[in-house]
Parts: sequence; structure tokens; C-alpha cells
Amino acid sequence: MLGRFRMIEPLGSGGHGTVWVARDERLRRNVALKRIPREFDDENKDRRRIAREALAAARLSHPAIVAFYEALADDRAYYLVTELVAGPSLAELYAQKRLGDRELIRIGVALADALSHAHARGVVHRDVKPQNVIVAADSPGTGVPAKLADFGIAHIADEQPLTRAGDVIGTFAYMAPEQAEGKAATPASDLYALALTLYEGFGGENPLRGATAAVTARRLGLVVPSLASVRGDLPIRLCAGIDRALSPEPAKRGTVADLRDALTATLAGKPASRGIFGLTRRHSDATPARRGGERDTPGPAARRRAEHHTTGTPTPSASERRATGTVAPQALGRRAPSGLTPRAERLVAAIGAAVLTVSALATVLGPHSRATDVFVSAVALLAVAIAPGAGWLLLAFGAVVWLALSGQAGTSVILCVAIAPVPLLLASDPWLWSVPALAPVLGALGVAAAFPGIAARAGGISAWRRAALGAVGYWWVALTEELVGKRFLLGVAPGSQPRASWQGSVPGALSHALAPLCSPGRLAPALLWAVAALILPWALRETLLVARIVAAITWAGGLILVSALLAHHLGAPGPPLPLGAAALACLVALSFRQRHIRVPARASVA
Repeated sequence: MLGRFRMIEPLGSGGHGTVWVARDERLRRNVALKRIPREFDDENKDRRRIAREALAAARLSHPAIVAFYEALADDRAYYLVTELVAGPSLAELYAQKRLGDRELIRIGVALADALSHAHARGVVHRDVKPQNVIVAADSPGTGVPAKLADFGIAHIADEQPLTRAGDVIGTFAYMAPEQAEGKAATPASDLYALALTLYEGFGGENPLRGATAAVTARRLGLVVPSLASVRGDLPIRLCAGIDRALSPEPAKRGTVADLRDALTATLAGKPASRGIFGLTRRHSDATPARRGGERDTPGPAARRRAEHHTTGTPTPSASERRATGTVAPQALGRRAPSGLTPRAERLVAAIGAAVLTVSALATVLGPHSRATDVFVSAVALLAVAIAPGAGWLLLAFGAVVWLALSGQAGTSVILCVAIAPVPLLLASDPWLWSVPALAPVLGALGVAAAFPGIAARAGGISAWRRAALGAVGYWWVALTEELVGKRFLLGVAPGSQPRASWQGSVPGALSHALAPLCSPGRLAPALLWAVAALILPWALRETLLVARIVAAITWAGGLILVSALLAHHLGAPGPPLPLGAAALACLVALSFRQRHIRVPARASVA
């Protein structure tokens, strides 16, 4: 080519030409040569576009940006000659699951620096995506973990645009909402695309990419689920920084520098990690070194989440981390994926415990003084505010002991059976431990069957925890019916005896209250509530409001219908106020509406 370049092999092709590995025989070096055939139907526009790309690339000189060498042309094509970077693309590493969290954070910092450099020179990339990020194979020697490539559709601030207003330029799956609407791309658009690229690396998938281009187009502009709901083991500040950068509104995204600060803070800091009792602890540099990708996690589930991010490289020492800017895997502390700050979680947990305490006193003691309510609820509020999990368990243990010593050993057994599943099934989410109490409260209003909707929308917790919360809610309704002898859902189980006959006897409580509840028929609604809480987010995955309303009505109607069929099979009355329960379930399901935008008809998919 041009009497100078020997084409060796193609690297890839797209709508803007084909990139080759080429040998520059004059300078005796390998380069990346982008060959763009001339379009004879609009050659003047084509020439201007190539000149624009060359001008954009020539403005930039940064270690994390693929270096531009020169622009050439002959009568058949235009040629852009750039640095040849050895290494896979970020997309290839994502597909092969070969990238660890520490490496991805370092790549994010490098890309943020590259975009800041470009934006300061009036250049907006407009197509940031994993395919345009090359992870350099020699990064340990250069100190640059990745390079941003392909400024082929870049926009230069002080030049006239070559596209018409409303034209959509970029790759749909990584496109900022304003780009999808045909508006001019800005640095905020690049920030959105960078945050989405990192989200895909941490979470394992791009939340906007659908099975087809049409599905992807419908998702553009949606509020992306918090990264913490996908990776609950990541630090709060990292998740919050990426979540902010993914705001549908450009003005609320902050800046590239803000995202960089969140990334570097994760590298430099040692975030607090919470155990199952809600107590905080910090990791020490004295922690034994682990293999890359492992985390100091409490159980197999967290270890399975980490498998996607395993690198297989030894963790550097503390001195090496300070020298290279990396962070040990154990520094990426766990948090409950609620999207709330720790202070807000404690407040929710404390208020829930106080309300639960007052409700329990009314159920167990019957009429009593208001002073007792105020004192005990204040103690509950303070204890759970200090340590949500430990305080909650301490209160529960105190209530069980007090009932046993006051001659209500049978009631204390019922309380133990109600409490036991909560810390076991929701171990890492102590702020949710009092939420099942809402089920009996709804039952007292005749709409207990709406509780699975609350369980499904509780703080972005994982799927199996949503199911567990739904099942525990039914269990608390059933036990409350046994304690008070009233119907909240299915009523007292056949074969049960009034509480007065067993409250002082452990064997009596086991045989006359628990045994009737443990038949397969009476436990079936627990499975129903678990499945309902599990599938609701999936049912509402569509972006169109009409489709979401139809899905919510179908879900709520199915829940009430199956509940009625189960009640009929058990010979029990159907759910009280079924229409009210269905309506409330629909409202709960639709309460977290996702925003969407209309994509112009002439938008093209890259």
C-alpha cells in the first residue's frame, strides 16, 4: 500500500473501514493501518469525515490513547496510521472472564484520564465501549493498563458537525440517552458510556443489551439497576460513583473526574466490611495474601459471585500496592445491596425493630400500659441502631427468655420458630429482618396476599433472598393467626387449639399449634409467596408502561387466584378482600417505575 506499507493481517472491520496489522517498511515498525474505501457517491463528505477523524486523533497525545501517526490517501482509499497495541480488547476479556476487579479498576482510571485529556482538547469520543479498549499486553512495563482506540466518529467542539440534527451516531448498547434521541454528544455522553462499560465488567453483563436491536432500543434511557444490586461485595463508593455516572439526565452524572475519584478511592482505601450481625470491621494489611479474585466473604454464594472476576495472579504486598496503585481483593468489602447508605440502613432497621416490638407486645400481652410500649420500643430502637443484626437478635433472645420465665414457655417456642429463619435466610441484610412483620399487619387489614410484592421490591436484594423474604412473611402470618386466634389469610389451621390451652407448655405448643401448620398443604402458600416474590422483577422487565401494567395485573391476579385455589383445596376460606389485595399488589409492583425514551426511527445500530 502506497509503496510503503505491507499488509500482514486484518484486525477487524466495521462501518468506518477495515483495520490491518501492517509493516511500515520505511520506518521499520509494525503499525495499525485503517483503510477506508472512497465513497464515490459523496466523496467530498467522505474526505471531510476522514480529515475530521485525523484532526481529532492528532489533537490527542496521552499514554492511554492509541497514538496517531499520520493520514494518507490514494485514488482508491484513505488511510489512517496509528500505533499498534499488542493485547486483547476489553470485550474479549469480558467474554473469557479473565479480568479481576483490581485490574478493571485500574483500566477504568486509565480510561477516565484518557477521556479527560480528550475533553480538555474539545474532542468527544462518542463511541466508548469494550471493543474500543485495548488491554495492553506490556502494561506492567509501561504502567498503562489499557488504551482507548477508534476516535473515528469523534466530535470536535469547534468544528461544524458533519451529521444532521437527529442522526444517531454510536453503538446502541453503550449509548447515552441523549445520543439515542439524536442530540449532540457531550463529555457527559462519554462518561455514561465509560460507566456502562465498567458496569458490564463488574456485573458480568450490559443491562441495556437485549436479545435483539429492537429490545436494546427500548431499554435506552432506563434507570440502570444499581451496581450494588448485582455485586453486593463491591465498596459503597465504587457502586455509587458508577450509579451516578449512569443517570439518564446528563446534568446529574457528575464529571469524568468524579468517577475517577470513586475508582481511585477504591484502590487506595480499605472499606468497612459487615458481618452477618451488622457489626463493622476493617481488613488489615496483615491479612494473609490470597490468590487474585478471592474475597473475604462469609459463604459460598459470595465466592460464586467472585468466580467471574478471578485472575489467578498472586496478591501483591502492601508496599507493592502502594507503589502500583492496586488494591488487594480483600479490600473490596461487602455491603448489603440495598442502594441505601449504612446510616439509612440502620435507621430503617431501628424503626422496623421498634414497630415490631410494639406489635409483639400487643399480640403477646394484650392490653397493657403505654409506658411499657414507649420504654421497650426505645430500647429496641437504640439497640438495633447501634448494631442492626446483633441488636435484633439480642432483643429476640430477651423476649424468648422473658416469656419462658413468665410462665409462657409455649409462646416462647412459637416466637423461636418465627425468629429462627430470619437471620439464617437474610444473614447479610439485617436491616430487612423486621420487614416480615408487615405481612401480619397487612393481614389485619385483609390484604396479606399483597406482601410478596413488597418482598420482591425490597432494596434490590438477590433473587433467592427475595424468595426467602416472601416465604418468611407467610410464615409470620400463619404463626400470628395461631397466637391471636384470628383469620389474617387462611385462618387457624385445622387441629389447632386455642392459645390458652398451650401457652404454658412446650409440648402443647408443638402438638397443638406448630404440628397443624407443618402439613404440606398449609406450607404450600409459603412456596407460592416465594415464587411470586422471585418472578415479579422478571415480569416487569419490559420498558413500556402499558406492558408493565399488564404484567403487574397478570402477576397480582395469578397470585390471588392460586391463593384461592390453595384455600379451596385446604377447605379454608379464600383470601379476605381479594380485590383489595390484588390492587395493592399491583400498586406495589408498579411503584418503582423505570424511565424510558423514544428512539428516533432513523437510528442505526452499530
